[in-house]
Amino acid sequence: MMALIVITSGKSSPGTTTTVAALAYGWPAPLVVADCDPAGGDLATGWLSPWWLAGKLHPGQGLLSFTTATRHTTTITADLLAPHLQPVPPAPRARLLAGLADPAQAISLQEGGWTRLAQALTALGTTPNGPVDVLVDGGRLTAEAEVPWPVLEAADLVLLAVRPVPRHLHSAQPALTLLRQRIPTDRLGLAVCGTGQLGVREAHTVLGIPARLGLPEDPDTAQVFSDGLPPEANVHRTKLARTAARAADRLHAAGTTIRRSHWIPANTGVAR
Repeated sequence: MMALIVITSGKSSPGTTTTVAALAYGWPAPLVVADCDPAGGDLATGWLSPWWLAGKLHPGQGLLSFTTATRHTTTITADLLAPHLQPVPPAPRARLLAGLADPAQAISLQEGGWTRLAQALTALGTTPNGPVDVLVDGGRLTAEAEVPWPVLEAADLVLLAVRPVPRHLHSAQPALTLLRQRIPTDRLGLAVCGTGQLGVREAHTVLGIPARLGLPEDPDTAQVFSDGLPPEANVHRTKLARTAARAADRLHAAGTTIRRSHWIPANTGVAR
Protein backbone atom coordinates (compact mmCIF):
# COMPACT_ATOMS: atom_id res chain seq x y z
CA MET A 1 0.00 0.00 0.00
CA MET A 2 1.09 3.56 -0.60
CA ALA A 3 0.88 6.70 1.50
CA LEU A 4 -0.05 10.14 0.18
CA ILE A 5 1.20 12.79 2.58
CA VAL A 6 0.80 16.57 2.25
CA ILE A 7 2.83 19.12 4.21
CA THR A 8 1.47 22.66 4.34
CA SER A 9 1.75 25.70 6.62
CA GLY A 10 0.19 28.98 7.69
CA LYS A 11 1.35 32.38 6.47
CA SER A 12 4.73 32.14 8.22
CA SER A 13 7.60 30.17 6.71
CA PRO A 14 8.29 27.39 9.21
CA GLY A 15 10.20 25.13 6.83
CA THR A 16 7.62 23.25 4.76
CA THR A 17 9.74 22.89 1.61
CA THR A 18 12.88 22.10 3.62
CA THR A 19 10.99 19.37 5.45
CA VAL A 20 9.71 17.86 2.19
CA ALA A 21 13.23 17.88 0.74
CA ALA A 22 14.79 16.33 3.84
CA LEU A 23 12.19 13.56 3.94
CA ALA A 24 12.58 12.87 0.20
CA TYR A 25 16.37 12.66 0.59
CA GLY A 26 16.02 9.84 3.11
CA TRP A 27 12.91 8.12 1.73
CA PRO A 28 13.42 4.33 1.71
CA ALA A 29 11.12 3.40 -1.22
CA PRO A 30 9.89 4.67 -4.60
CA LEU A 31 8.51 8.17 -4.17
CA VAL A 32 6.94 10.99 -6.15
CA VAL A 33 7.63 14.44 -4.75
CA ALA A 34 4.90 16.80 -5.97
CA ASP A 35 5.53 20.53 -5.65
CA CYS A 36 1.94 21.80 -5.39
CA ASP A 37 2.50 25.25 -3.92
CA PRO A 38 0.08 27.51 -5.87
CA ALA A 39 2.36 30.47 -5.13
CA GLY A 40 5.18 28.84 -7.10
CA GLY A 41 7.40 25.84 -6.50
CA ASP A 42 10.84 26.04 -4.90
CA LEU A 43 12.11 22.45 -4.92
CA ALA A 44 13.62 22.51 -8.41
CA THR A 45 15.16 25.96 -8.05
CA GLY A 46 16.05 25.58 -4.37
CA TRP A 47 17.21 22.20 -3.09
CA LEU A 48 17.83 20.93 -6.62
CA SER A 49 19.20 24.19 -8.00
CA PRO A 50 22.70 22.82 -8.82
CA TRP A 51 21.09 20.41 -11.29
CA TRP A 52 18.62 23.03 -12.52
CA LEU A 53 21.45 25.47 -13.23
CA ALA A 54 23.31 22.69 -15.05
CA GLY A 55 20.32 22.13 -17.33
CA LYS A 56 19.51 18.69 -15.89
CA LEU A 57 16.14 19.73 -14.45
CA HIS A 58 13.41 21.61 -16.28
CA PRO A 59 10.96 23.59 -14.11
CA GLY A 60 8.48 23.70 -17.00
CA GLN A 61 8.15 19.91 -16.93
CA GLY A 62 5.88 19.13 -14.03
CA LEU A 63 2.62 20.37 -12.57
CA LEU A 64 1.79 22.83 -15.33
CA SER A 65 2.64 20.47 -18.19
CA PHE A 66 0.58 17.68 -16.57
CA THR A 67 -2.40 20.00 -16.18
CA THR A 68 -2.15 21.15 -19.78
CA ALA A 69 -1.70 17.65 -21.21
CA THR A 70 -4.69 16.20 -19.32
CA ARG A 71 -7.11 19.10 -19.82
CA HIS A 72 -9.42 17.04 -22.07
CA THR A 73 -8.71 13.64 -20.50
CA THR A 74 -11.70 11.97 -18.88
CA THR A 75 -9.99 8.92 -17.35
CA ILE A 76 -6.99 9.80 -15.20
CA THR A 77 -4.41 7.08 -14.54
CA ALA A 78 -1.01 7.07 -12.88
CA ASP A 79 0.85 6.56 -16.16
CA LEU A 80 -0.27 10.01 -17.29
CA LEU A 81 2.16 11.44 -14.75
CA ALA A 82 5.23 9.73 -16.20
CA PRO A 83 6.11 12.28 -18.94
CA HIS A 84 6.01 15.06 -16.36
CA LEU A 85 8.25 13.49 -13.71
CA GLN A 86 11.99 14.05 -13.49
CA PRO A 87 14.79 12.25 -11.64
CA VAL A 88 15.98 13.70 -8.33
CA PRO A 89 19.79 13.31 -8.43
CA PRO A 90 20.43 13.38 -4.66
CA ALA A 91 17.51 11.01 -3.97
CA PRO A 92 17.63 8.16 -6.51
CA ARG A 93 14.35 6.60 -5.34
CA ALA A 94 12.42 9.81 -5.93
CA ARG A 95 10.97 11.55 -8.97
CA LEU A 96 9.93 15.18 -9.00
CA LEU A 97 6.76 16.79 -10.28
CA ALA A 98 8.16 20.31 -10.52
CA GLY A 99 5.99 23.17 -9.35
CA LEU A 100 4.70 26.31 -10.97
CA ALA A 101 7.22 28.89 -12.11
CA ASP A 102 4.80 31.79 -11.63
CA PRO A 103 1.83 32.17 -9.26
CA ALA A 104 -0.23 33.40 -12.21
CA GLN A 105 -0.05 29.88 -13.64
CA ALA A 106 -2.24 28.59 -10.79
CA ILE A 107 -5.32 29.78 -12.66
CA SER A 108 -4.79 26.91 -15.11
CA LEU A 109 -5.45 24.42 -12.29
CA GLN A 110 -8.72 25.91 -11.11
CA GLU A 111 -10.88 24.16 -13.68
CA GLY A 112 -10.32 20.58 -12.62
CA GLY A 113 -6.53 20.58 -12.66
CA TRP A 114 -6.11 19.88 -8.97
CA THR A 115 -8.75 17.15 -9.15
CA ARG A 116 -6.99 15.42 -12.06
CA LEU A 117 -3.72 15.62 -10.18
CA ALA A 118 -5.27 14.15 -7.02
CA GLN A 119 -6.66 11.27 -9.09
CA ALA A 120 -3.30 10.58 -10.73
CA LEU A 121 -1.38 10.71 -7.44
CA THR A 122 -3.87 8.40 -5.74
CA ALA A 123 -3.58 5.96 -8.66
CA LEU A 124 0.15 5.54 -7.89
CA GLY A 125 -0.96 3.11 -5.21
CA THR A 126 -1.92 0.54 -7.85
CA THR A 127 0.84 0.77 -10.47
CA PRO A 128 1.95 -2.53 -12.12
CA ASN A 129 5.47 -2.24 -10.68
CA GLY A 130 4.18 -1.73 -7.16
CA PRO A 131 2.85 1.17 -5.12
CA VAL A 132 4.64 4.51 -5.05
CA ASP A 133 4.46 6.84 -2.07
CA VAL A 134 3.66 10.51 -2.62
CA LEU A 135 5.02 13.47 -0.69
CA VAL A 136 3.39 16.83 -1.48
CA ASP A 137 4.56 20.35 -0.74
CA GLY A 138 1.21 22.11 -0.36
CA GLY A 139 2.57 25.61 0.19
CA ARG A 140 0.91 28.11 2.49
CA LEU A 141 -2.69 27.74 3.59
CA THR A 142 -4.59 31.00 4.09
CA ALA A 143 -8.13 32.15 3.41
CA GLU A 144 -6.89 34.45 0.64
CA ALA A 145 -4.65 31.96 -1.14
CA GLU A 146 -5.37 29.40 -3.84
CA VAL A 147 -5.39 25.99 -2.13
CA PRO A 148 -5.02 22.58 -3.84
CA TRP A 149 -7.97 21.21 -1.86
CA PRO A 150 -8.57 18.07 -4.00
CA VAL A 151 -4.99 16.96 -3.28
CA LEU A 152 -5.31 17.67 0.45
CA GLU A 153 -8.66 15.89 0.61
CA ALA A 154 -7.19 12.83 -1.14
CA ALA A 155 -4.28 12.64 1.31
CA ASP A 156 -3.94 10.01 3.98
CA LEU A 157 -2.23 12.53 6.20
CA VAL A 158 -2.00 16.33 6.12
CA LEU A 159 0.80 17.76 8.23
CA LEU A 160 0.74 21.41 9.26
CA ALA A 161 4.33 22.63 9.49
CA VAL A 162 5.07 24.92 12.42
CA ARG A 163 7.88 26.12 14.64
CA PRO A 164 7.14 26.28 18.40
CA VAL A 165 7.53 30.06 18.63
CA PRO A 166 4.63 32.49 19.19
CA ARG A 167 4.33 33.98 15.69
CA HIS A 168 4.39 30.56 14.02
CA LEU A 169 1.90 29.08 16.47
CA HIS A 170 -0.33 32.12 15.95
CA SER A 171 -0.24 31.90 12.14
CA ALA A 172 -0.87 28.15 12.27
CA GLN A 173 -4.20 28.56 14.05
CA PRO A 174 -6.18 30.04 11.10
CA ALA A 175 -4.65 27.42 8.80
CA LEU A 176 -5.68 24.68 11.21
CA THR A 177 -9.23 26.08 11.30
CA LEU A 178 -9.41 25.86 7.50
CA LEU A 179 -8.07 22.30 7.55
CA ARG A 180 -10.55 21.15 10.17
CA GLN A 181 -13.41 22.35 7.96
CA ARG A 182 -12.45 19.91 5.19
CA ILE A 183 -10.05 17.26 6.52
CA PRO A 184 -11.07 14.64 9.12
CA THR A 185 -9.28 15.14 12.42
CA ASP A 186 -7.71 11.69 12.36
CA ARG A 187 -5.88 12.66 9.16
CA LEU A 188 -4.36 15.84 10.58
CA GLY A 189 -1.06 16.28 12.36
CA LEU A 190 1.83 18.63 12.97
CA ALA A 191 5.30 18.70 11.44
CA VAL A 192 7.26 20.59 14.07
CA CYS A 193 10.42 22.11 12.63
CA GLY A 194 13.66 23.30 14.18
CA THR A 195 13.13 22.07 17.71
CA GLY A 196 13.50 19.28 20.26
CA GLN A 197 11.05 17.23 22.25
CA LEU A 198 9.94 20.12 24.45
CA GLY A 199 9.09 22.22 21.40
CA VAL A 200 7.10 19.35 19.90
CA ARG A 201 5.08 19.06 23.10
CA GLU A 202 4.48 22.81 23.19
CA ALA A 203 3.16 22.85 19.63
CA HIS A 204 0.85 19.95 20.42
CA THR A 205 -0.40 21.67 23.59
CA VAL A 206 -1.13 24.98 21.85
CA LEU A 207 -2.68 23.61 18.64
CA GLY A 208 -4.36 20.51 20.03
CA ILE A 209 -3.44 17.99 17.32
CA PRO A 210 -0.73 15.33 17.47
CA ALA A 211 2.82 16.04 16.35
CA ARG A 212 3.45 13.31 13.76
CA LEU A 213 6.89 14.58 12.83
CA GLY A 214 9.61 16.61 14.54
CA LEU A 215 12.87 17.81 13.02
CA PRO A 216 15.77 19.33 14.97
CA GLU A 217 17.46 22.69 14.55
CA ASP A 218 20.34 22.25 12.09
CA PRO A 219 20.75 25.48 10.08
CA ASP A 220 23.66 24.38 7.89
CA THR A 221 21.94 21.23 6.66
CA ALA A 222 18.59 23.01 6.38
CA GLN A 223 20.23 25.47 4.00
CA VAL A 224 21.34 22.60 1.77
CA PHE A 225 17.73 21.37 1.54
CA SER A 226 16.26 24.84 1.05
CA ASP A 227 18.82 26.63 -1.13
CA GLY A 228 20.80 23.88 -2.82
CA LEU A 229 24.18 24.86 -1.47
CA PRO A 230 26.90 22.30 -2.23
CA PRO A 231 26.25 19.62 0.39
CA GLU A 232 29.01 18.48 2.67
CA ALA A 233 30.37 15.02 1.89
CA ASN A 234 28.62 13.47 4.89
CA VAL A 235 25.31 15.33 4.74
CA HIS A 236 23.52 12.03 5.33
CA ARG A 237 25.21 11.88 8.74
CA THR A 238 23.99 15.28 9.91
CA LYS A 239 21.44 15.59 12.67
CA LEU A 240 18.69 16.85 10.38
CA ALA A 241 19.27 14.27 7.65
CA ARG A 242 19.44 11.37 10.10
CA THR A 243 16.27 12.41 11.91
CA ALA A 244 14.43 12.98 8.64
CA ALA A 245 15.50 9.56 7.36
CA ARG A 246 14.11 7.86 10.47
CA ALA A 247 10.89 9.80 10.08
CA ALA A 248 10.71 8.83 6.40
CA ASP A 249 11.13 5.17 7.35
CA ARG A 250 8.18 5.41 9.73
CA LEU A 251 5.98 7.29 7.29
CA HIS A 252 6.66 4.73 4.58
CA ALA A 253 6.16 1.76 6.89
CA ALA A 254 2.88 3.24 8.07
CA GLY A 255 1.51 3.35 4.54
CA THR A 256 -0.61 0.23 4.82
CA THR A 257 -1.95 1.30 8.21
CA ILE A 258 -2.74 4.76 6.87
CA ARG A 259 -4.79 3.33 4.02
CA ARG A 260 -6.65 0.99 6.36
CA SER A 261 -7.31 3.27 9.32
CA HIS A 262 -5.91 6.65 8.25
CA TRP A 263 -3.12 6.87 10.82
CA ILE A 264 -1.22 5.40 13.75
CA PRO A 265 -0.14 6.71 17.15
CA ALA A 266 2.40 9.48 16.81
CA ASN A 267 6.13 9.08 16.99
CA THR A 268 7.64 12.52 16.52
CA GLY A 269 11.03 11.47 15.22
CA VAL A 270 12.87 14.17 17.17
CA ALA A 271 16.52 13.35 17.67
CA ARG A 272 17.37 12.76 21.28
